[in-house]
Amino acid sequence: MRILKFNLNLLCTLSFFLTVGFCAKAQDEEVTTDSLDNVVITGTKFELPVEKSGKSIYKIDAQSIEKNAGKTISDLLNEVPGIQMEGNFGAPGTNINYYVRGGRNKNTLILIDGVPINDPSGIDATFDLRFLPLSQVESIEVLKGGLSTLYGTGASAAVISIKMKEAATEGTHGQIDYNFGSYNTHQISANVNGTEDKLTYSVSGNLLDSEGFSAALDESGAGDFQKDGMNQKNGSLKLGLQVTDQFNLGFSSAYDKFEADYDASAFTDGDNQNNAEQFRIGFAPSYKYEGGNVRLNVLLNTGRREFVSDFPSTFKSKNLQTELIGENQITEQIKTLVGINYQKQSAKQVVSPDEGYDDFTLLDPFASIFWDHPSGLNIHAGIRLNTHSEYGSQFVYNINPSFLLYQANDVNIKFLGSISTSYVTPSLYQLYSFYGNAALQPEQSTNYEGGVSFYLGNSIEFNTVYFRRDEKEPIQFVNQFDDGGNWIGGNYDNTISERVVKGFEADVRWSINEKATFNANYAYVTTDDQTTFYRIPNAKFGAGLTYSATTNLDLSVKYNYTSERTIFDFGTFSEVDLDAYGLVDLFASYKLMDKKFSLYGGVNNILDEQFVSVYGFTNRGRNATLGLSFTF
Repeated sequence: MRILKFNLNLLCTLSFFLTVGFCAKAQDEEVTTDSLDNVVITGTKFELPVEKSGKSIYKIDAQSIEKNAGKTISDLLNEVPGIQMEGNFGAPGTNINYYVRGGRNKNTLILIDGVPINDPSGIDATFDLRFLPLSQVESIEVLKGGLSTLYGTGASAAVISIKMKEAATEGTHGQIDYNFGSYNTHQISANVNGTEDKLTYSVSGNLLDSEGFSAALDESGAGDFQKDGMNQKNGSLKLGLQVTDQFNLGFSSAYDKFEADYDASAFTDGDNQNNAEQFRIGFAPSYKYEGGNVRLNVLLNTGRREFVSDFPSTFKSKNLQTELIGENQITEQIKTLVGINYQKQSAKQVVSPDEGYDDFTLLDPFASIFWDHPSGLNIHAGIRLNTHSEYGSQFVYNINPSFLLYQANDVNIKFLGSISTSYVTPSLYQLYSFYGNAALQPEQSTNYEGGVSFYLGNSIEFNTVYFRRDEKEPIQFVNQFDDGGNWIGGNYDNTISERVVKGFEADVRWSINEKATFNANYAYVTTDDQTTFYRIPNAKFGAGLTYSATTNLDLSVKYNYTSERTIFDFGTFSEVDLDAYGLVDLFASYKLMDKKFSLYGGVNNILDEQFVSVYGFTNRGRNATLGLSFTF
């Protein structure tokens, strides 16, 4: 019956796509195609047209974000091929995990405005996506594959680069947005930005409050589990001063805070709260000269996490990032990048006021070169030497050729391949906590990729890529038991086991005409060690259609399918298989008064699919958001 339900849902959804698509084509047979101009930066740190990038990069631009108002960053990332987000369908404030190409949080590095951000006090020292509201984001680039040569530790499966909103080039502009929705959720955000002479500025604020629903699943049916909600506050400031035509000074600061209720465990209610806040301040001068530029990024990020429960705990962290980069156009065809990164991570669990921080430092010189040959051959290669204050040095490299074959009638084909090595530094918790091991070595991996992209002007883009990641020295928690089989503790260790992860991804974008765009994607991933693959689906499929019915009315529909997953239930110490599920979302927006006002609304999980995302916890059923935005 479940398979039949999936097939019917998929058939109805695809029928809708095709019907609207052919109607749109009948209305407007002419398709305008211009030269590709979508620029990406994550794969090389150079600004490149997407067709010249030799990496698998998926970009969510400002227009796409606008068509998803009311959603979260996690919701959008869950629709990217090869990414499985866990927790984004749960009660507001549910802990978020992200699995990219079979990797876990620790294998994916988060960047904010090009700078790595993480929480050194966490077990895996990763960034908590619950801090950031989508309303403050300009665009998101997702680079899949290993790229520690450019970004250092954590970039072994993917890099997610989040670009925050910036100032407009002329005058003063801004936006005020309010939306409300299911579970008594209210959100208001505002942004003012502009340019005055040589000064650019952008000020943003966001408030969100949601009553939520019980995070834990109530198997008894009594309905007496209390609701678990979330409150979020965000503020940011970005300034730029063009001192001379060549010299620019940049400054940024942000404060993010959230309070989220959470339950005791699977199927178990609890009156617990997670209070978290972070403050970051950055300084970014840059100097341009003929044939190149030099830029410095200094960012200090501090954080505090408090867990109010029967087992209360408080953690504090500090992360100082300093990176100096020189970019040079050596010849018309060759660019080079040389830099050095210094990072100091500090963290402590607050037990007494005078307790000191545990810390370590990393000093990483790196260099890369990009060769853009007129024949269409592009080669990006790089090296990095990671020097760690605890375990010594780690050398990594990447070689990434691609070839763009120009054909007649605006048809282009790109072939790409890459070999790269990456690493994941042991966290402070894994090194120095009660369960820590100061002798830990970094996790290591080797990534292989090969793919083909097809472009028909700006009307059709098709990408497919095969990947493989060989991991060794994985850091895992090793349980210890007494002779009677009772658990007596454990610690973190570099296990001798190795793991191979492999799979393929494909996505297509078809601009049917000026009114309609269709996209679809499929991703498959597997491993030779299924005991390390819990919670990760082997397959995901997604499809979507956006349609501009008039110059003021935009409509979109999306379908996302997640295959079966296997989890390990620690309550019964046995494996549990979770069924596949497919969700349909609708969104509409209407602009009025010279497009200064926008009325928008969305219905997610419109078919009210009942599914299990996190075992023992609830999910959002059919839910809706309605909002009003004013742009000036």
